[in-house]
Amino acid sequence: MFDIVTHNGVVMADLLTDVLIYINIGIITFAIGTILGYQLLMMYYNRRFMIIAQQCSDAESVVPIIDELARET
Repeated sequence: MFDIVTHNGVVMADLLTDVLIYINIGIITFAIGTILGYQLLMMYYNRRFMIIAQQCSDAESVVPIIDELARET
């Protein structure tokens, strides 16, 4: 009934399906990378905060926090 449109022997519907699959893979990869990056940064900064909090507790002062803020800027 309908003629199948082909390009170099490949059905165009298959090409569209392949493109959609690759776009979805890219979106999923981006989302996983974003989530993992966020988690790694949270772990890093939480660990860093705990070290500075321990230094403040040992020194009984807020000077280590001020020093860290000065180092960051």
